[in-house]
Amino acid sequence: MRILQVSDIHGSLEAAERISRKAGEVNADLIVIAGDITHFGGPSTALKILERISKSGLPLFFVSGNCDSPELLSWQPEGLNAYNLHGRMREFSGYLFAGVGGGSGKFGTLTELEEDEFENILRGFRDVGGKLILVAHSPPYGTEADYTGTKHIGSISVKRFIEEVKPLLVCAGHAHEGRSITRLGSTVVVNAGPAKDGFCAIIEIEDSTVDPQLTVL
Repeated sequence: MRILQVSDIHGSLEAAERISRKAGEVNADLIVIAGDITHFGGPSTALKILERISKSGLPLFFVSGNCDSPELLSWQPEGLNAYNLHGRMREFSGYLFAGVGGGSGKFGTLTELEEDEFENILRGFRDVGGKLILVAHSPPYGTEADYTGTKHIGSISVKRFIEEVKPLLVCAGHAHEGRSITRLGSTVVVNAGPAKDGFCAIIEIEDSTVDPQLTVL
């Protein structure tokens, strides 16, 4: 399975078009969007972005971010092969994808979750078994993936979940400066960097082997 991972589109229609083209160029099987689809926008803006990405013809798995409106936590677009993973699970190619949207930290943005809210959502994924992939806008706290250059802005609950459940892969965003591929125990954590600035990641997964690459759109 080959995943094209992006996040932090922040309403850029140009980035959405480039994501669609890139998916075709790299023969991706699935596009994963780890939040901040819009820049302080709601469903109508998100739909415009996802429609352009959907030109790829590939399924889209997404969560919303802190700069998306709270409506996007539960929003499910109609007429697109796009699935909102927040608080949900979805099987694809023998892997189980689970998601948690919203942002950690206090920045005065639209959708910021408390740690107990993250914990309540993640609790539903603890005993699923199988080959689990977590899509979380907020990276695990205290890692390269959540470091802004001055501070860590990730989620303690996401970190705890990774340490206890050991998913194969975590696809994250949120910290634009935290573009990285790191490991937390046996789990690969990928922050692809902001798509609005032309960044993405390609992730090859075979059985339990995860091979990610940071690249550009």
